[in-house]
Amino acid sequence: MRVRRWTTGLALSIAAALLAAAAWAGTAQTRPAAKPAAAAVPAPQVETAPDKSLGSRSAPVVMEVFSDYSCPVCKSFYLSSVRPLLESYVSSGKVYLIHRDFPLKGVTGHEHSREAALYANAAARIGRFQEVDAALYDKQEVWSCNNGRNSQGAPCSQNGSVLAAVAAVLSPKDLKRVREMVESGKLDAYVENDYNAGTSRGVRSTPTIYLTAHGKTDLIPGTVSYSLLKRFIDEQLQTP
Repeated sequence: MRVRRWTTGLALSIAAALLAAAAWAGTAQTRPAAKPAAAAVPAPQVETAPDKSLGSRSAPVVMEVFSDYSCPVCKSFYLSSVRPLLESYVSSGKVYLIHRDFPLKGVTGHEHSREAALYANAAARIGRFQEVDAALYDKQEVWSCNNGRNSQGAPCSQNGSVLAAVAAVLSPKDLKRVREMVESGKLDAYVENDYNAGTSRGVRSTPTIYLTAHGKTDLIPGTVSYSLLKRFIDEQLQTP
């Protein structure tokens, strides 16, 4: 009998468990379905400014040049100082050179300055900044022509074409890419950012040159000769 009572008790326990399970199942089925987790929204990608720098970021000397591609003095500085710096100090990792756009506004002979800066930024986007930078300075007297006068005040036969100067150093495919970027208007903000940064630092003319070494920044005259600039850089490199 004892065994029988135990068996009966077991049966009752099982029955109760089954009833409880059924009740839970019925309750579970009537619960509202859980909402699926919301799909993760990818964070918007923020474009960085076009890289208009040359050389190693870890170079001991940093030279930052605020320049206007229509500026005759800027061209002279590029040809007489920047070019030899590129061949010696920049290529060897001693100087990190940064170009900043500072197109002068409302100045006769500088009507195409902003357009030239836009093309330089577009070229930087596709990794061809150095070639376009050089072309804009080399052909300055041609593309800066406006109303019969170029940026140097000399007579010129036709209005300038920045596009033609750029086309001379880019493939048709790359030229199409940079032209589309310029015409899209998406690069205007970067030129304006450079200009505003220069204004906030007191830039009033071009070229304005800042040279930083050992945590100290010096303002270098835009008319400095290469020999003096070289001597100054060498002194910074030799200072512990």
